[in-house]
Amino acid sequence: MKRKKLIWIISGSLIIAAVSLSVYYSKKPKPVIIEADKAVIRTIVKTVSASGVIEPVKKVNISSSISANIVSLLVKEGQTVKKGDLLARLDRETIIAEVEQQTAALSQQQHSSEAAKLQLKQAQIDYDKKVKLKESDFISDSEIETFKINLDIAKTAYGSSLESIKLQTAYLDQAKDRLSKTSIYSPMDGIVTKLYKEEGEMVTGSQFNTDVILSIADLNAYKVNVDVDENDVPSISLYDSVKVTVDALGDSVFKGIVTEIGNTPLNAANTDVAVEYTVAVNLITKNGSIKPGMTTYAEIITDVVDNVLSVPIQALARRKVEHSDKKEAAAWDKDEEFEDIIFRLKDKNGNNYKVEAVKIKTGISNEKFIEITEGLNENDRIVSGDYKTISKVLKDGMEVKENGEKKNE
Repeated sequence: MKRKKLIWIISGSLIIAAVSLSVYYSKKPKPVIIEADKAVIRTIVKTVSASGVIEPVKKVNISSSISANIVSLLVKEGQTVKKGDLLARLDRETIIAEVEQQTAALSQQQHSSEAAKLQLKQAQIDYDKKVKLKESDFISDSEIETFKINLDIAKTAYGSSLESIKLQTAYLDQAKDRLSKTSIYSPMDGIVTKLYKEEGEMVTGSQFNTDVILSIADLNAYKVNVDVDENDVPSISLYDSVKVTVDALGDSVFKGIVTEIGNTPLNAANTDVAVEYTVAVNLITKNGSIKPGMTTYAEIITDVVDNVLSVPIQALARRKVEHSDKKEAAAWDKDEEFEDIIFRLKDKNGNNYKVEAVKIKTGISNEKFIEITEGLNENDRIVSGDYKTISKVLKDGMEVKENGEKKNE
Protein backbone atom coordinates (compact mmCIF):
# COMPACT_ATOMS: atom_id res chain seq x y z
CA MET A 1 0.00 0.00 0.00
CA LYS A 2 2.79 2.40 0.89
CA ARG A 3 4.60 1.51 -2.30
CA LYS A 4 1.53 2.28 -4.40
CA LYS A 5 1.13 5.64 -2.68
CA LEU A 6 4.77 6.49 -3.36
CA ILE A 7 4.31 5.74 -7.06
CA TRP A 8 1.33 8.09 -7.19
CA ILE A 9 3.32 10.87 -5.53
CA ILE A 10 6.27 10.50 -7.96
CA SER A 11 3.93 10.41 -10.95
CA GLY A 12 2.17 13.54 -9.78
CA SER A 13 5.48 15.35 -9.29
CA LEU A 14 6.58 14.44 -12.81
CA ILE A 15 3.31 15.66 -14.27
CA ILE A 16 3.62 18.97 -12.43
CA ALA A 17 7.23 19.38 -13.62
CA ALA A 18 6.26 18.64 -17.21
CA VAL A 19 3.42 21.13 -17.07
CA SER A 20 5.73 23.75 -15.54
CA LEU A 21 8.34 23.22 -18.26
CA SER A 22 5.66 23.41 -20.95
CA VAL A 23 4.39 26.70 -19.55
CA TYR A 24 7.96 28.04 -19.29
CA TYR A 25 8.87 27.25 -22.89
CA SER A 26 5.55 28.49 -24.19
CA LYS A 27 6.21 31.87 -22.58
CA LYS A 28 9.88 32.06 -23.64
CA PRO A 29 10.26 34.33 -26.72
CA LYS A 30 11.26 32.56 -29.91
CA PRO A 31 14.67 33.49 -31.36
CA VAL A 32 14.64 36.04 -34.15
CA ILE A 33 15.50 34.56 -37.56
CA ILE A 34 18.47 36.39 -39.09
CA GLU A 35 20.99 36.12 -41.90
CA ALA A 36 24.67 36.17 -41.03
CA ASP A 37 27.94 37.13 -42.69
CA LYS A 38 31.55 37.82 -41.74
CA ALA A 39 33.70 40.92 -41.46
CA VAL A 40 36.36 40.33 -44.10
CA ILE A 41 39.26 42.14 -45.78
CA ARG A 42 38.39 43.32 -49.30
CA THR A 43 38.91 46.11 -51.82
CA ILE A 44 36.11 48.68 -51.91
CA VAL A 45 35.49 50.57 -55.13
CA LYS A 46 33.30 53.64 -54.75
CA THR A 47 31.36 54.66 -57.84
CA VAL A 48 28.86 57.25 -59.03
CA SER A 49 26.32 55.97 -61.53
CA ALA A 50 24.47 57.93 -64.18
CA SER A 51 22.93 57.44 -67.61
CA GLY A 52 23.60 59.35 -70.80
CA VAL A 53 23.72 59.32 -74.59
CA ILE A 54 26.61 58.57 -76.98
CA GLU A 55 27.87 61.62 -78.86
CA PRO A 56 30.87 62.23 -81.12
CA VAL A 57 33.69 64.07 -79.36
CA LYS A 58 34.08 66.30 -82.40
CA LYS A 59 30.99 67.41 -84.27
CA VAL A 60 30.42 70.50 -86.43
CA ASN A 61 27.29 72.01 -87.93
CA ILE A 62 27.93 73.31 -91.44
CA SER A 63 26.03 76.55 -91.89
CA SER A 64 25.64 79.36 -94.37
CA SER A 65 26.34 82.91 -93.33
CA ILE A 66 24.70 84.27 -96.49
CA SER A 67 21.18 83.95 -97.84
CA ALA A 68 20.90 82.02 -101.09
CA ASN A 69 19.34 78.96 -102.72
CA ILE A 70 21.17 75.63 -102.61
CA VAL A 71 22.10 74.90 -106.22
CA SER A 72 23.74 71.52 -105.55
CA LEU A 73 24.19 69.30 -102.49
CA LEU A 74 27.13 67.00 -103.17
CA VAL A 75 26.97 64.61 -100.16
CA LYS A 76 24.54 62.17 -98.55
CA GLU A 77 23.97 61.08 -94.97
CA GLY A 78 26.55 58.50 -93.92
CA GLN A 79 29.05 59.60 -96.54
CA THR A 80 32.71 59.88 -95.52
CA VAL A 81 34.33 63.22 -96.32
CA LYS A 82 37.84 64.66 -96.07
CA LYS A 83 38.87 68.10 -94.94
CA GLY A 84 38.54 70.48 -97.90
CA ASP A 85 35.96 68.41 -99.81
CA LEU A 86 33.25 70.46 -101.55
CA LEU A 87 29.94 69.80 -99.80
CA ALA A 88 27.47 72.21 -101.41
CA ARG A 89 27.14 75.11 -103.83
CA LEU A 90 24.84 78.08 -103.35
CA ASP A 91 23.38 80.34 -106.03
CA ARG A 92 26.12 82.83 -106.93
CA GLU A 93 24.74 84.74 -109.95
CA THR A 94 23.56 87.75 -107.94
CA ILE A 95 26.80 87.92 -106.00
CA ILE A 96 28.91 87.64 -109.19
CA ALA A 97 27.02 90.65 -110.53
CA GLU A 98 27.73 92.48 -107.28
CA VAL A 99 31.43 91.66 -107.53
CA GLU A 100 31.53 93.00 -111.08
CA GLN A 101 29.71 96.16 -110.01
CA GLN A 102 32.08 96.78 -107.13
CA THR A 103 35.08 96.06 -109.36
CA ALA A 104 33.88 98.68 -111.86
CA ALA A 105 33.25 101.17 -109.07
CA LEU A 106 36.75 100.61 -107.74
CA SER A 107 38.22 101.15 -111.19
CA GLN A 108 36.28 104.41 -111.47
CA GLN A 109 37.57 105.56 -108.09
CA GLN A 110 41.13 104.74 -109.12
CA HIS A 111 40.78 106.86 -112.29
CA SER A 112 39.30 109.71 -110.28
CA SER A 113 42.18 109.47 -107.86
CA GLU A 114 44.66 109.57 -110.70
CA ALA A 115 43.02 112.77 -112.04
CA ALA A 116 43.13 114.29 -108.55
CA LYS A 117 46.79 113.40 -108.33
CA LEU A 118 47.50 115.25 -111.59
CA GLN A 119 45.52 118.27 -110.41
CA LEU A 120 47.56 118.29 -107.23
CA LYS A 121 50.77 118.16 -109.25
CA GLN A 122 49.64 121.10 -111.40
CA ALA A 123 48.57 123.11 -108.34
CA GLN A 124 51.99 122.51 -106.77
CA ILE A 125 53.77 123.74 -109.93
CA ASP A 126 51.62 126.87 -110.10
CA TYR A 127 52.21 127.64 -106.46
CA ASP A 128 56.00 127.16 -106.73
CA LYS A 129 56.10 129.60 -109.68
CA LYS A 130 54.20 132.23 -107.75
CA VAL A 131 56.54 131.86 -104.78
CA LYS A 132 59.53 132.69 -107.02
CA LEU A 133 57.70 135.70 -108.44
CA LYS A 134 56.89 136.86 -104.93
CA GLU A 135 60.58 136.72 -104.06
CA SER A 136 61.15 139.32 -106.82
CA ASP A 137 58.07 141.29 -105.70
CA PHE A 138 56.30 140.79 -109.03
CA ILE A 139 53.01 139.66 -107.39
CA SER A 140 51.10 140.65 -104.31
CA ASP A 141 50.54 138.63 -101.14
CA SER A 142 46.84 138.18 -102.00
CA GLU A 143 47.69 136.52 -105.31
CA ILE A 144 50.10 134.00 -103.77
CA GLU A 145 47.53 133.27 -101.06
CA THR A 146 45.03 132.33 -103.77
CA PHE A 147 47.45 129.82 -105.26
CA LYS A 148 48.16 128.44 -101.77
CA ILE A 149 44.44 127.81 -101.27
CA ASN A 150 44.21 126.08 -104.65
CA LEU A 151 47.12 123.82 -103.65
CA ASP A 152 45.44 122.90 -100.35
CA ILE A 153 42.18 122.12 -102.17
CA ALA A 154 44.04 119.82 -104.57
CA LYS A 155 45.77 118.02 -101.66
CA THR A 156 42.43 117.47 -99.95
CA ALA A 157 40.82 116.20 -103.13
CA TYR A 158 43.64 113.74 -103.72
CA GLY A 159 43.57 112.53 -100.11
CA SER A 160 39.81 112.04 -100.34
CA SER A 161 40.20 110.02 -103.53
CA LEU A 162 42.66 107.67 -101.79
CA GLU A 163 40.15 107.11 -98.94
CA SER A 164 37.42 106.42 -101.50
CA ILE A 165 39.65 103.76 -103.05
CA LYS A 166 40.11 102.11 -99.61
CA LEU A 167 36.36 102.16 -99.01
CA GLN A 168 35.56 100.78 -102.43
CA THR A 169 38.23 98.10 -102.03
CA ALA A 170 36.51 97.03 -98.80
CA TYR A 171 33.17 96.81 -100.59
CA LEU A 172 34.78 94.66 -103.28
CA ASP A 173 36.46 92.41 -100.70
CA GLN A 174 33.11 91.91 -98.96
CA ALA A 175 31.48 90.95 -102.23
CA LYS A 176 34.31 88.52 -103.02
CA ASP A 177 34.01 87.04 -99.53
CA ARG A 178 30.29 86.51 -100.05
CA LEU A 179 31.05 84.90 -103.39
CA SER A 180 33.56 82.53 -101.76
CA LYS A 181 30.90 81.46 -99.27
CA THR A 182 28.71 80.13 -102.06
CA SER A 183 31.06 77.12 -102.13
CA ILE A 184 30.91 75.21 -98.83
CA TYR A 185 33.82 72.94 -97.92
CA SER A 186 34.33 70.40 -95.15
CA PRO A 187 36.40 71.77 -92.23
CA MET A 188 37.40 68.27 -91.03
CA ASP A 189 37.60 64.57 -91.80
CA GLY A 190 34.44 62.77 -90.78
CA ILE A 191 31.06 61.39 -91.73
CA VAL A 192 27.95 63.30 -92.73
CA THR A 193 25.58 62.47 -89.88
CA LYS A 194 22.60 64.65 -90.79
CA LEU A 195 21.28 66.64 -93.75
CA TYR A 196 18.99 69.48 -92.74
CA LYS A 197 18.45 70.96 -96.23
CA GLU A 198 17.82 69.73 -99.77
CA GLU A 199 18.75 71.07 -103.18
CA GLY A 200 16.57 74.02 -104.15
CA GLU A 201 15.89 75.08 -100.58
CA MET A 202 16.70 78.56 -99.36
CA VAL A 203 19.25 79.06 -96.61
CA THR A 204 19.10 82.27 -94.62
CA GLY A 205 22.25 83.54 -93.01
CA SER A 206 23.79 86.72 -91.74
CA GLN A 207 26.45 87.90 -89.35
CA PHE A 208 24.14 87.20 -86.42
CA ASN A 209 22.19 84.21 -87.72
CA THR A 210 23.31 80.99 -89.41
CA ASP A 211 21.19 78.36 -91.10
CA VAL A 212 22.50 74.78 -90.63
CA ILE A 213 22.75 72.77 -93.84
CA LEU A 214 24.35 69.55 -92.54
CA SER A 215 26.37 68.04 -89.70
CA ILE A 216 29.72 66.27 -89.84
CA ALA A 217 31.16 64.19 -86.99
CA ASP A 218 34.36 62.30 -86.32
CA LEU A 219 33.04 58.83 -85.49
CA ASN A 220 36.46 57.58 -84.43
CA ALA A 221 36.09 59.23 -81.01
CA TYR A 222 32.97 59.21 -78.84
CA LYS A 223 31.93 60.68 -75.53
CA VAL A 224 29.02 60.28 -73.14
CA ASN A 225 27.39 63.24 -71.45
CA VAL A 226 25.85 61.98 -68.21
CA ASP A 227 23.69 63.95 -65.79
CA VAL A 228 24.95 63.56 -62.21
CA ASP A 229 23.09 64.48 -59.04
CA GLU A 230 24.46 67.48 -57.16
CA ASN A 231 25.27 65.32 -54.11
CA ASP A 232 27.59 63.10 -56.17
CA VAL A 233 29.38 65.78 -58.21
CA PRO A 234 31.87 66.83 -55.45
CA SER A 235 33.31 63.31 -55.34
CA ILE A 236 34.09 63.28 -59.08
CA SER A 237 37.46 64.48 -60.40
CA LEU A 238 38.89 65.01 -63.86
CA TYR A 239 40.46 61.88 -65.34
CA ASP A 240 38.51 59.51 -63.06
CA SER A 241 38.15 56.08 -64.70
CA VAL A 242 34.70 55.11 -65.94
CA LYS A 243 33.01 51.83 -66.87
CA VAL A 244 30.43 52.34 -69.62
CA THR A 245 27.82 49.89 -70.85
CA VAL A 246 25.76 50.55 -73.97
CA ASP A 247 22.16 49.33 -73.82
CA ALA A 248 22.18 48.15 -77.43
CA LEU A 249 25.42 46.16 -77.02
CA GLY A 250 24.50 43.92 -74.10
CA ASP A 251 26.94 43.38 -71.24
CA SER A 252 30.05 44.67 -73.02
CA VAL A 253 31.96 47.10 -70.83
CA PHE A 254 33.82 50.04 -72.39
CA LYS A 255 36.54 52.04 -70.67
CA GLY A 256 36.19 55.80 -70.34
CA ILE A 257 37.70 58.81 -68.60
CA VAL A 258 36.14 61.96 -67.15
CA THR A 259 37.18 64.93 -69.30
CA GLU A 260 34.81 67.67 -68.17
CA ILE A 261 32.67 68.49 -65.13
CA GLY A 262 29.92 71.02 -65.65
CA ASN A 263 29.78 74.16 -63.53
CA THR A 264 26.24 75.19 -64.40
CA PRO A 265 23.27 73.15 -63.10
CA LEU A 266 20.93 71.81 -65.76
CA ASN A 267 17.69 72.63 -63.98
CA ALA A 268 18.46 75.16 -61.26
CA ALA A 269 15.38 77.20 -62.14
CA ASN A 270 13.06 74.26 -61.50
CA THR A 271 12.79 73.67 -57.77
CA ASP A 272 10.54 70.63 -58.24
CA VAL A 273 13.32 68.37 -59.58
CA ALA A 274 16.76 67.37 -58.35
CA VAL A 275 19.66 69.57 -59.39
CA GLU A 276 22.02 67.84 -61.82
CA TYR A 277 25.28 68.67 -63.57
CA THR A 278 26.62 67.34 -66.88
CA VAL A 279 29.80 65.26 -66.72
CA ALA A 280 31.55 64.44 -70.02
CA VAL A 281 33.16 61.00 -70.34
CA ASN A 282 35.41 60.24 -73.32
CA LEU A 283 35.37 56.60 -74.43
CA ILE A 284 38.79 54.96 -74.66
CA THR A 285 37.61 51.57 -75.96
CA LYS A 286 36.94 51.51 -79.71
CA ASN A 287 34.01 49.58 -81.15
CA GLY A 288 32.56 49.86 -84.64
CA SER A 289 29.07 48.99 -83.39
CA ILE A 290 28.76 52.17 -81.34
CA LYS A 291 26.51 54.77 -82.91
CA PRO A 292 25.63 58.35 -81.92
CA GLY A 293 22.44 58.56 -79.89
CA MET A 294 22.76 55.16 -78.18
CA THR A 295 21.80 55.20 -74.50
CA THR A 296 24.43 54.24 -71.94
CA TYR A 297 24.99 53.57 -68.26
CA ALA A 298 28.21 54.88 -66.74
CA GLU A 299 29.92 53.99 -63.45
CA ILE A 300 32.45 56.66 -62.52
CA ILE A 301 35.10 55.24 -60.18
CA THR A 302 35.69 58.00 -57.63
CA ASP A 303 37.77 56.12 -55.04
CA VAL A 304 39.45 52.74 -54.51
CA VAL A 305 40.66 51.47 -51.13
CA ASP A 306 42.55 48.15 -50.90
CA ASN A 307 42.68 45.68 -48.02
CA VAL A 308 40.18 47.20 -45.60
CA LEU A 309 37.92 45.48 -43.09
CA SER A 310 34.37 45.61 -44.36
CA VAL A 311 30.85 44.24 -44.01
CA PRO A 312 27.76 44.31 -46.23
CA ILE A 313 26.30 47.78 -46.05
CA GLN A 314 22.86 46.47 -45.06
CA ALA A 315 24.40 45.14 -41.82
CA LEU A 316 24.78 48.69 -40.54
CA ALA A 317 22.09 50.00 -38.18
CA ARG A 318 21.81 53.68 -37.30
CA ARG A 319 20.10 54.00 -33.94
CA LYS A 320 19.20 57.04 -31.90
CA VAL A 321 21.46 57.51 -28.88
CA GLU A 322 19.73 57.00 -25.55
CA HIS A 323 21.17 59.77 -23.35
CA SER A 324 21.26 58.60 -19.76
CA ASP A 325 21.51 62.17 -18.52
CA LYS A 326 18.67 63.29 -20.84
CA LYS A 327 21.09 65.68 -22.50
CA GLU A 328 20.14 66.36 -26.11
CA ALA A 329 22.61 67.13 -28.90
CA ALA A 330 22.98 70.75 -29.92
CA ALA A 331 20.77 71.89 -32.79
CA TRP A 332 23.82 72.39 -35.01
CA ASP A 333 25.24 68.93 -34.26
CA LYS A 334 22.33 66.55 -34.69
CA ASP A 335 24.69 63.75 -35.81
CA GLU A 336 25.43 63.21 -32.11
CA GLU A 337 21.86 61.97 -31.68
CA PHE A 338 22.66 58.81 -33.66
CA GLU A 339 25.27 56.07 -33.56
CA ASP A 340 26.26 53.31 -35.98
CA ILE A 341 25.81 49.77 -34.70
CA ILE A 342 26.67 46.28 -35.95
CA PHE A 343 25.10 43.24 -34.27
CA ARG A 344 27.81 40.64 -33.64
CA LEU A 345 26.98 36.96 -32.99
CA LYS A 346 28.28 35.42 -29.74
CA ASP A 347 27.53 32.75 -27.11
CA LYS A 348 26.34 29.99 -29.41
CA ASN A 349 23.85 27.63 -27.74
CA GLY A 350 22.90 24.82 -30.08
CA ASN A 351 21.54 26.47 -33.20
CA ASN A 352 20.98 29.80 -31.50
CA TYR A 353 23.17 32.83 -30.71
CA LYS A 354 22.98 35.95 -28.67
CA VAL A 355 23.73 39.22 -30.40
CA GLU A 356 26.00 41.96 -29.13
CA ALA A 357 25.34 45.55 -30.25
CA VAL A 358 28.77 46.89 -31.19
CA LYS A 359 29.37 50.59 -31.77
CA ILE A 360 31.54 51.01 -34.84
CA LYS A 361 33.19 53.69 -36.92
CA THR A 362 33.04 53.61 -40.70
CA GLY A 363 35.07 54.73 -43.70
CA ILE A 364 34.53 54.48 -47.44
CA SER A 365 31.47 52.69 -48.81
CA ASN A 366 29.83 51.73 -52.07
CA GLU A 367 26.43 50.29 -52.92
CA LYS A 368 27.40 46.86 -51.45
CA PHE A 369 30.02 47.20 -48.73
CA ILE A 370 31.19 49.65 -46.08
CA GLU A 371 34.60 49.93 -44.42
CA ILE A 372 34.79 49.37 -40.66
CA THR A 373 37.60 51.37 -39.09
CA GLU A 374 36.84 50.60 -35.45
CA GLY A 375 34.73 48.13 -33.47
CA LEU A 376 35.10 44.82 -35.35
CA ASN A 377 37.82 42.29 -36.10
CA GLU A 378 38.40 40.18 -39.17
CA ASN A 379 36.13 37.10 -39.34
CA ASP A 380 33.74 38.42 -36.68
CA ARG A 381 30.34 36.96 -37.51
CA ILE A 382 27.68 39.62 -37.79
CA VAL A 383 23.98 39.94 -38.58
CA SER A 384 23.54 40.98 -42.21
CA GLY A 385 19.79 40.74 -42.77
CA ASP A 386 17.08 41.48 -43.07
CA TYR A 387 16.87 45.30 -43.02
CA LYS A 388 13.76 45.56 -40.84
CA THR A 389 15.19 43.15 -38.28
CA ILE A 390 18.50 45.00 -38.07
CA SER A 391 17.09 48.51 -38.03
CA LYS A 392 14.14 48.03 -35.65
CA VAL A 393 13.87 44.58 -34.05
CA LEU A 394 17.28 43.52 -32.73
CA LYS A 395 18.56 44.63 -29.35
CA ASP A 396 21.70 43.90 -27.39
CA GLY A 397 21.57 40.40 -25.86
CA MET A 398 18.62 39.21 -27.94
CA GLU A 399 18.58 35.54 -28.97
CA VAL A 400 18.69 34.84 -32.69
CA LYS A 401 18.70 31.87 -35.02
CA GLU A 402 20.70 31.83 -38.21
CA ASN A 403 18.85 31.23 -41.45
CA GLY A 404 21.95 30.22 -43.38
CA GLU A 405 25.21 32.10 -43.75
CA LYS A 406 25.50 34.40 -46.75
CA LYS A 407 28.28 33.88 -49.20
CA ASN A 408 31.00 36.54 -49.23
CA GLU A 409 31.32 38.47 -52.51
